[in-house]
Amino acid sequence: MEEKNLFALLNKKQAFVLGAVGSFLVLCTVGFFILLGIMLSGGVKVADGSASTSFKAPKVFSQCLDGGEMAAKVSADEQLGASLGVQGTPATFVNGYLIGGALPYEAVKLVVDATLAGKDPNNEAGWDKTNYGVLEKVAIPELPDAVWLGNKDAKVTVVEFSDFECPYCNRFAPTIDKIVKDYSSQIRFTYRNFPLTSIHPSAQKAAEAFECAKAQNKGFEMYSKLFALSVSKTMSVDNFKKAASELNLK
Repeated sequence: MEEKNLFALLNKKQAFVLGAVGSFLVLCTVGFFILLGIMLSGGVKVADGSASTSFKAPKVFSQCLDGGEMAAKVSADEQLGASLGVQGTPATFVNGYLIGGALPYEAVKLVVDATLAGKDPNNEAGWDKTNYGVLEKVAIPELPDAVWLGNKDAKVTVVEFSDFECPYCNRFAPTIDKIVKDYSSQIRFTYRNFPLTSIHPSAQKAAEAFECAKAQNKGFEMYSKLFALSVSKTMSVDNFKKAASELNLK
């Protein structure tokens, strides 16, 4: 008598179902061992570096950031900004004239051009008082710890109080970059911290990361990295350390 295997005893529908179930179990087994291998090797290395172990965190920078060594400097910036009338970010002073908000390049350029010419920008044709208001002027104190972009001896000083996690600051950063580039020999620019921690949870540590990098003469290199992380919504202490590693900080 001829022996029949299991599939021979089943009709076509039953055989198809059994085969599908068997294939699914095989795939599950393979997937389990792949996942186990990934877990044992230390996790998936993602593009933004938030779970990556492929870099070594710089020791000095990490100690500075983790220990909160620059928290007092950030707080001092906040107090200075508040004393000058800063209520939100970005807030940019051009020779003391306060530009509030992420104004377009043309508006900032008008203020810079007017101050270079020794004029009050409020009286210049083209200044939109209806939408931008009257520019208040305050006296900016000496900033002994400032790091400058542009001409450090320039007569026109641009001081920005900003928050790396603020979306309006992200939008305004390219405007400032263009101003600094276009007027590199005529102005000097520096950045001050004004983190809005009540709505931006990563802003405080980002500000400290900037100061920790500034202590190693890489402040503006970190400035660019932090805004890039902010734009991509990948701000985290681990990614600040990764940025520091990419900048070859200690």
